[in-house]
Amino acid sequence: MKDRDTLDETAFVRECIVVERAVNALQQTAPWFVSADYVIARAIFESEDVGQKLVNAGNKIPGTDAVGSLQVTTAEWRRFLDNGGELSVGFEKVSPDDYLAQTWCAAFTMFTDAKAITVAKRAAGQGSDAEPPLPSYLEIFLAYLTVSPKVAIALAAAAATPADKGQDPAATAATAGSDGASKLNDFLKTKAGLADDQIAALFKARPGLTGTNDAGAKTVADFVNGVSTRLAQGLKDAFDLINKNAPETIVAVVGSGKAPWFDIARQEQSKNIKEGVGNSDAEILKYFKSINFDTNTSKTPWCAAFVSFCMKTSGDPVAAASVPKTNPALAASWKSWGDPLPINGTNTPPGAVVVLAPTENHDVSGHVALYVKGDANTITLLGGNQSDAVKESTYARSRVAAIRWLDVAGPPDGPAAVGNINLSHFNAQQQNAAKIIIKAFADAGFSRLHQITAVANAWRESSLDPGQQTHTSKEDSMGLFQLNMRSGLGVGHAVGDLLDAEKNTAIIIGVCKKVPSFVKATDLEQAVTAFVRFVEVPANQTAEIADRLHKANSLMA
Repeated sequence: MKDRDTLDETAFVRECIVVERAVNALQQTAPWFVSADYVIARAIFESEDVGQKLVNAGNKIPGTDAVGSLQVTTAEWRRFLDNGGELSVGFEKVSPDDYLAQTWCAAFTMFTDAKAITVAKRAAGQGSDAEPPLPSYLEIFLAYLTVSPKVAIALAAAAATPADKGQDPAATAATAGSDGASKLNDFLKTKAGLADDQIAALFKARPGLTGTNDAGAKTVADFVNGVSTRLAQGLKDAFDLINKNAPETIVAVVGSGKAPWFDIARQEQSKNIKEGVGNSDAEILKYFKSINFDTNTSKTPWCAAFVSFCMKTSGDPVAAASVPKTNPALAASWKSWGDPLPINGTNTPPGAVVVLAPTENHDVSGHVALYVKGDANTITLLGGNQSDAVKESTYARSRVAAIRWLDVAGPPDGPAAVGNINLSHFNAQQQNAAKIIIKAFADAGFSRLHQITAVANAWRESSLDPGQQTHTSKEDSMGLFQLNMRSGLGVGHAVGDLLDAEKNTAIIIGVCKKVPSFVKATDLEQAVTAFVRFVEVPANQTAEIADRLHKANSLMA
């Protein structure tokens, strides 16, 4: 029997990041975004190998045919192939035991579980079509373990404590209600509606978490808390692995780390605003007025209006313009704001936007606030409508649905001059393509060294041929910058658009604007390095940086 392939940690982590970008670029994904740290955390959970964290293991889940780093079953792989659409194209002939291919399957499962949880909550009357109830990471992971979104919702609700709801520290005793104290097998049968064979399968698969399927079963609270603890540790370990194997992806998002809107939030906190007290209701209505939301009562959920107000009045035009154009007063709208950060990272900047799954009674579809601090198990947020006030509250980390960040260090305002660039290396067709790139980057406010960097990269990627196409087992890359339709910046775009030189370049410029180290580059080496690491992200970055820098230097007039 052939030995199992040894998992390449760096390749696995980077593949998870590629998958995150590809899935989240699809129009149908929002607001059920997937995350690399969740997929990595699942692999850590399934590997159960403290030393290596990630292992390409054989079957480790009793009663299943699961294998690999993510313990993907035949049924899960089949579901991915049948329903993954463009994500699963090309995987029909790939083995489900391929540990890199498994990351695509696991991400698709995360998306489908998240969406199914929202659908189940809506069917139960929670939230609305305009503001769908968002799932927490804990609910998504419980859905994976139980193979039932409805059961996941029931379990999370049954084990909820005051701390989960953001109540004051004095009220956060870790006590569960009567359902939380129930035996897991009894609860799953009488309250969650699982059949006997489904319950037996869960107990056989996860005995360390469930106990035995008899009087020795653990309580609902013990089971959920055990899962929550394992997930929180997995997410922390996942962040460490990303920071180790792809640190540039975190640095690129955080950038300057400045949050001018957080200063406004602190100012509002100092006013001691609380519904029904003094002039507080007028202050709360002011938040709604900042986004032209028509209401005359502070009883309208106002957490998202508070965050919107802080952005709008921050004095920073980038922050002000970032407020969601559609439904800014709804928490769900903020799940696609800015760029994602790892859920359990140790360097989350104060002021990051945090979206929670439903917490308090009036937060029927979610809650949004600003990050203050956190540890592996809890997260402290400054927000509005927290116990009817502007205040800090501490929540269980497992209730987080998303953490988002926006770097406000954008490119220069207005167009820049078209640079004097040596195009003598190229034929007439290549020169025309280069001129399109140069003008587009200039119009976007990028300087001559940025323009040269872009041309050098397109030269390396496609030989400046707008019609260039590359088809292999891992990519379908198109156009000047070879945008990959399977797992890169080409995902979600039509072939015709990617083969259009101006549209292909526009996609690249959109990414470049979000990379602070590229925007702020003051010499060619900085610009090329940032472009390779954060925009193109090829496999052998050291060699590619050297090659593209050589090309860029040859373009200096």
